[in-house]
Amino acid sequence: MKRVGLILLAVFVVFAFTVSGADAGSKKKCSNDGKKHEQPHKDGSSGAGFFEHMIKKLDLSEEQAAEAGKIKLSYKKAVIRQDAEIKVAGVELQELLGADKVDLRKAERKIKDIYDMKAELKLYRITEMENFKELLTPEQKKKLKSCMLKGAMHGKSMKHHGK
Repeated sequence: MKRVGLILLAVFVVFAFTVSGADAGSKKKCSNDGKKHEQPHKDGSSGAGFFEHMIKKLDLSEEQAAEAGKIKLSYKKAVIRQDAEIKVAGVELQELLGADKVDLRKAERKIKDIYDMKAELKLYRITEMENFKELLTPEQKKKLKSCMLKGAMHGKSMKHHGK
C-alpha cells in the first residue's frame, strides 16, 4: 500500500511540473500602474519585479535605491540558479519514473530534494525581503505594508509580483 502511495505521489509531482510549465506562459502580472512584471517563480516567490516596483512606489533615496538594486540583483541571480537546479531535478525524477521498474526510494528522495529546494527558495525570498525592509524609513515601511495589504486584498499576493 505504501508503494502505491509513493507511485501516486511521484506521478502527481510529474503532472504538477507539466501543468505548471504549461500554465506559466499564460499568466500576466500587472502593477497598479498597468506595467507587467516578470513571470513569477514556480514556487510562488516574488522577485526582482517586486523589488523594482517597490523601489519606484516607495520613493527611495539614491542610496536606498542603490542598496535595493543590489538586493534585487543578488536575489534574481539566486532564483535563476535555484530554478535551474529544480528543473534539472524534475528531469531526473522523470528519468527515474521512466524506468521499467521504478526505484521508489530514489524517487522519494528526488521528490523530497525538489521540495527542499523550493522551501529554501521561499526562505531566501523572506530573508531578502527583510533585508530590503531594513533599508526603509518607518514611513516607507508603513507604505510598503499598505501596498502589500492592498495587493493581498485584490488577489495580488506577493507571489504575483514576478522574479
